[in-house]
Amino acid sequence: MDWEAGVLADQDLAPTWHLEFQRALEPDEQDEALGMDSYCVTPPSGACAYACLASVLVENGNLHLVFHEDPAQELGLDSAELNFPLGLDADQLDELISGLQSVLGGARNPLTLKGVLRP
Repeated sequence: MDWEAGVLADQDLAPTWHLEFQRALEPDEQDEALGMDSYCVTPPSGACAYACLASVLVENGNLHLVFHEDPAQELGLDSAELNFPLGLDADQLDELISGLQSVLGGARNPLTLKGVLRP
């Protein structure tokens, strides 16, 4: 497959809520022309927004996402800010951070989000 993704879910089996981050590994000219050559975020509604995050922070076992206002509305989110208590050990947190850095940044789309994934 020509893409990578990371998914946050509220539980391992039969999640009732999830948030998916994905990006094409090799965007083509059409992707670039349509503004789809960056990461996208998809909530359970199936809506999708590209390059929609203003900041991402993993701190004190929580993931804090701040969306740009217009994409937050397009995604049907009640707020432009989402906080997730992660309940992960240190190795799992490192794996999550590494995965998010890869999907949200990637070689062709250097991470331009305000902040870094760790304070």
